[in-house]
Amino acid sequence: MSEHSQAQATDRRPPASTLAKRLASGLLGYASGLPFLLVLSTLAIWLRERGVGLTEIGLMSWASVAYSLKFLIAPFIDAYALGPIGRLIGRRRAWIAVTQIGVAFGLVLMSMTDPGLNLWVVAAAAFATAMFSAVQDAAIDGWRIDVAEVEEQGLLAAGYQLGYRLAVLTSGAGALLLAEGFGWSTAYLSMAAIMIAVAALTVSLIPSVEKPVARAEGPVLAAPLRDLKDLLKTVPIAVLALIACYRAPDLLAGAMASALYVDAGFTKAEIASVTKVFGVLLTIVGFFVGGFMLKRYSMRTTLIVGIVASSATNLFFSALSAVGHSIPMLIAAISFDNVASGIAGTVLIAFMSKLASSGFSATRYAVLSSIYALPGHLVGGASGKAVETFGFGTYFVLTFLSGVPALLLCLMVKEAREPRPPGA
Repeated sequence: MSEHSQAQATDRRPPASTLAKRLASGLLGYASGLPFLLVLSTLAIWLRERGVGLTEIGLMSWASVAYSLKFLIAPFIDAYALGPIGRLIGRRRAWIAVTQIGVAFGLVLMSMTDPGLNLWVVAAAAFATAMFSAVQDAAIDGWRIDVAEVEEQGLLAAGYQLGYRLAVLTSGAGALLLAEGFGWSTAYLSMAAIMIAVAALTVSLIPSVEKPVARAEGPVLAAPLRDLKDLLKTVPIAVLALIACYRAPDLLAGAMASALYVDAGFTKAEIASVTKVFGVLLTIVGFFVGGFMLKRYSMRTTLIVGIVASSATNLFFSALSAVGHSIPMLIAAISFDNVASGIAGTVLIAFMSKLASSGFSATRYAVLSSIYALPGHLVGGASGKAVETFGFGTYFVLTFLSGVPALLLCLMVKEAREPRPPGA
């Protein structure tokens, strides 16, 4: 307990300016986004090039399950200050910097291993990287809440999103182009070096504001488990099922899309330019379209449009598997997929935020966000086996049909209902 109190008192500097906070949020958004593709789609391209089977690539996607467990990790970040490191640089920055170094070491281990010869080592390193990345995300969320007042949170969120998208370009297009010119080992080693540099900037530049944290009685995990129990009491099961199913078409398609690009004969440079650079820009367009629709139409209508669009775009991937190496077809698939994904992601966040703003805590929002991602990630582990059994074409048709349950639930729920207070 004393170490926690000492960590709260580490930073006596004047409060940081809003601009400094936005820049720091952008840097941390970059740190958050950098590892994500390196343990998912970028890694899948590397594995497929080395002749790893589709079943194994599908199972590797289970590393992303770590991102769905942040609501269990957050209480530990609030409760412990990491000893001398926390007392030296502050509890929030200590957690962020330590996990960034963990991500870097995971990427170094991946860079030193040939997945064609030691797949299990790459799998273990990828899972460790994803775990450190998930803990980092939870620590960054805590920092962002602590460092700014409510009226500043929108500005910090915008900076975070910009940094995140730049990181996606780095770990997507950047890593692929490095791999094309210098090999995969150099690409992953370069990403690790970037992460180490970000950790150094975190320690030296990120504002440290240590606010007192109310400690829950009993075990650390008691609070999030109690929140989960209350969530099941206050939110209709149909709403939770809708959240769980809504992004399934995107997650299931994404698990095998990279393998499809390799098997269709696209080069790393083509994949980088079309799916990463062009795709990221179109996802941003989708964010704006989703925001416009939420202002113009009801939540229910936008939810329906989002699930229909994100499901239907998977038929483009089915067509791409039949056509093979075709840049125009790849552009068409990526265009529709990323715009639809941006719309669906925007409306789902708005839907969950509406529930959270009706009396739920930030921890419960973390529970909701975990519910939305976990089922798709778990089922995605079987995606490779499904492709080997049915082929890419049939698999992507099945991912299109995976949107039907969410569509039916949208029609059932009609509109996000206000959650009842506990005990009602």
